[in-house]
Amino acid sequence: MCMLAAVIALAFVFVRFSAVEAGQVRSYSSNVPVRRSSYLVEFHDDAHDGHYHAVRSHGGVTVDHHYDGVFRGMAVSTSASVNPEHLAGYGGVKHVWPNRIHRLSTRASKFNATSQVLHEKTGLIQTVNELGLNGSGVKIGVIDSGVDYMHPDLGGCWKTKGCPWQYGVDLVGDHSTANPNPTPMDCIGHGTHVSGIIMASGTQVRGVAPKATMGMYRVFPCSDSEGGANSDDSVVIKAMELALKDGMDVVSMSLGTTGEWAESPSAVAAANLVAKGVIVVAASGNDGESGLLTSNSPAIGKGVISVGSVNNWSYKAPYIEVNSQSAGTLRVLKVYNPTDLNNFVFEAPIPLVVSNDVAGSNEGCNPPRTDISGKIALVKRGSCTFGAKAAIAQEAGAKGLLVYNFKAGAPETPSFGNNTIPATMISLTDGNMLAALAAKESLTLTSTNDKFATFEMEDGGRVTGFSSYGPTPELDLGVDISAPGGSIWSTYLRNNGSYASMSGTSMAAPYVAGAVALIKQANPGLLPEQVRNILTTSAKPVADPQTGQKYTPFQSGSGLINIYDAAKSRATIDPPTLALNDTVFGPFTGVIHRLAGDNVRWASRTLKVKNTDTTRGMWISMDHAAADSVTMFNQNGTVVDATYGTSGETIPTWPASTKPVAGNTLPKVTSLDSNQYIGPGLTGLVTVFITAPSGLNEADRWFYGGFLNFTMRWDGESTQSSYVVPYGGYNGDYGKINVLAPASTGLPAFVDDDGN
Repeated sequence: MCMLAAVIALAFVFVRFSAVEAGQVRSYSSNVPVRRSSYLVEFHDDAHDGHYHAVRSHGGVTVDHHYDGVFRGMAVSTSASVNPEHLAGYGGVKHVWPNRIHRLSTRASKFNATSQVLHEKTGLIQTVNELGLNGSGVKIGVIDSGVDYMHPDLGGCWKTKGCPWQYGVDLVGDHSTANPNPTPMDCIGHGTHVSGIIMASGTQVRGVAPKATMGMYRVFPCSDSEGGANSDDSVVIKAMELALKDGMDVVSMSLGTTGEWAESPSAVAAANLVAKGVIVVAASGNDGESGLLTSNSPAIGKGVISVGSVNNWSYKAPYIEVNSQSAGTLRVLKVYNPTDLNNFVFEAPIPLVVSNDVAGSNEGCNPPRTDISGKIALVKRGSCTFGAKAAIAQEAGAKGLLVYNFKAGAPETPSFGNNTIPATMISLTDGNMLAALAAKESLTLTSTNDKFATFEMEDGGRVTGFSSYGPTPELDLGVDISAPGGSIWSTYLRNNGSYASMSGTSMAAPYVAGAVALIKQANPGLLPEQVRNILTTSAKPVADPQTGQKYTPFQSGSGLINIYDAAKSRATIDPPTLALNDTVFGPFTGVIHRLAGDNVRWASRTLKVKNTDTTRGMWISMDHAAADSVTMFNQNGTVVDATYGTSGETIPTWPASTKPVAGNTLPKVTSLDSNQYIGPGLTGLVTVFITAPSGLNEADRWFYGGFLNFTMRWDGESTQSSYVVPYGGYNGDYGKINVLAPASTGLPAFVDDDGN
């Protein structure tokens, strides 16, 4: 779905959801997939057995699941004759929701994440070496595709004495929910990969919390009636209820769908799980290339820790050997997915040529004028889909396709559709080098999947481009914290290589879940909101080298996780994030007026800073770092569509480069009480006045943000500790946005609940 349609759909959802009535049939925007004739019936808190019985007894209704823990209601399947309005009309019914489909959010690549660098950057190595934490005594429930529990790095056991896997169930079976398996054995690999990130203990993969007690709640089959490995709200909520009953301390979910509100069923269930004392960690989503408003549910549920992704710093990968007369033998990193139909394997040397069309383009989107028959075609990413490039190369007789990126950084994992031509992707740097060599001399290459080399990641530590953006429909940030999720090496199915690399917030979320287990091990009495607070306030904002500012908190949250600082935290800041929403327009008063100036958009917030050390007083100071401002609109007023990079568009960001910019185009923060002394166990108040950028055109609908950086020093100590509070707001009056598109776009349009 194009971004314009998604934005308008969200706008219509806002209008529809703004007035909630009992017994209402709810709907999602048209880009949200749902199961046909399947619904979740949500009841009011005071509903009784008679109300439930009435719905169960309705003709054509079959109850699939009954919930009594984290969601008040039931999941039902209906015959075609049943109108959901009839179900909504029964007493006690609050909402009738379509049963939304969940998909796994991941991109595969064969890069290594077990290097010292990654665990050093997140503070894990220091945590293990100095604090001895390993997750022992903490129960982590994973809601995913199952686990290959016989993998030697994952215990090689199931519910035996001393086995890490003591809990879990298969809720879906391999192909039908009517035939679940006795154990949640994985057939996809996603859940096995996620599990390794949390608790693997082997020579290739070391998880964050290797001594945690584990539970696996399988909600994704090998395939389903929709033709893919999909799950849905009804099953995911059932898994949450089972995790609650099993006494899980932490629940990790690497799943979801964009285009939802915090009152949708999975978000409500996740929030209720948090309210019952379980720490819930969820992936924010992989739709960042589609722009703003792409954070997933259940990650947007109240109190849920929503996790974004940063790139790994180094990686291990299979490589291509290119033979050149002038440069010798070159090793070039390739993307490798062990389940891909297009595995790029050429054991014997084969010619490599640049594929140019009649217009001189080397993007491979038109029939080539270069003779590529029997050769490997080198093309540049852009202007058409990867599948289209593969089809054109295959039609022209090419034996393989090598696509190089159009932007800096590690290559991503493309989808070449149903084409069977061997194909893969390489970086922009490597592609430019090979194209230049091919213009001067003949090149040949060989490629296998069993030879690996270690490469340094060009964009290591940066926020991953696919990581979803907020804000949520309620204008919360949408992301709480970031963790390594780009190019993560972990355990995989034993019958498919045993190890693989995947990219996604699906990989970042379990890293945080493992970190939460370590924090709970160190501080067993912490409540979910306390863990979320110290985890986010101890993170480190991530610098954006393209702008000279910090990455927007709407995509990075508080920044990169630091497990050691979180485990050692002696202060809390409440709230840990600031969602400014609309801002006041006008002058400040008094001293603040003299500091900040006239007629600007501003917001004021008061933070409670608590010294949790009961023996030492604490000195605090605060400064500010501006973050990128982002929008979903191009300068010509069109909506950005950067999905998967096929359009060549990128998310508009301000500043646009590292060149100095006018001061009024960056947000500012002023405070009169940010430097103070807080006694042992006491709480101090810090009031901040945040000024929105005034030099940016409000018609461009910018979302701005930054970070309040606190420095704490305790009595008798020379070292200092850093804490952070991200903030984000809208540079304008959000209530005055015109939600209707120009008539030329074909919108607004009337649609039914099926999007027709």
